[in-house]
Amino acid sequence: MRIPSYQLIENEIKEKIKKSELKHGTKIPSENDLKETYGVSRMTVRQALNNLVNDGYLYRHKGKGTFVNHTKMEKRIQGLLSFTEEMQLMNRMVTNKIASFQVMKATEEVAAKLFLGSGEEVYRIERIRSADGVPVLYETLYLPKRIFKDLTESIVKNSLYNYIEKELKLSINFSIQSIEAVNANQTVSNYLGIALDYAVLHITLNTFLDNGHPFEYVSSYYRADQYRFIQHAFR
Repeated sequence: MRIPSYQLIENEIKEKIKKSELKHGTKIPSENDLKETYGVSRMTVRQALNNLVNDGYLYRHKGKGTFVNHTKMEKRIQGLLSFTEEMQLMNRMVTNKIASFQVMKATEEVAAKLFLGSGEEVYRIERIRSADGVPVLYETLYLPKRIFKDLTESIVKNSLYNYIEKELKLSINFSIQSIEAVNANQTVSNYLGIALDYAVLHITLNTFLDNGHPFEYVSSYYRADQYRFIQHAFR
């Protein structure tokens, strides 16, 4: 049985990645260039690249092109590690960009999540978090001002959990999170450099100190082509 042309292209690119002929971060030639190289239609090339993106071998950066991907990062659902700690375990370099940093009165939803009274203030912070220079996570954090009295942008550019434990001397205990697959809206698309309506993983996270008080409520969007979630289950 004859192998379809798009699959031949996929197999060749996969083989080059496995042999390290194409390394992480290498830009893949354009669809037009690949069309000429393989003597096929642009639609055939696009199908091959789409499949490789969906399988995690490649990733797209809007306006820049298609690149060779790392193996997908694994986020463990059990356990409570910060993004920085997770990346350190995988030997990835973390960078954080602050998109907004403001103090505001908590909305009804945020106040309920953080056990706050009416009119209490929170920090609202938007961060774009990158691993090895690739934006993989966009998040909005809500932090009670009563706990974080002297919070600054420079602090949240680094590990917030490290600041809580080392500087504030508080103990982080547990979190409650929910995960769902959604399509990227315009904001997520812009910040993560992905196409509008691209698949992302939306996580909401409520994290508590050992005294039972919540210290953060977070809404996060993870790139689905960069992440997979792992859970251990026991009976």
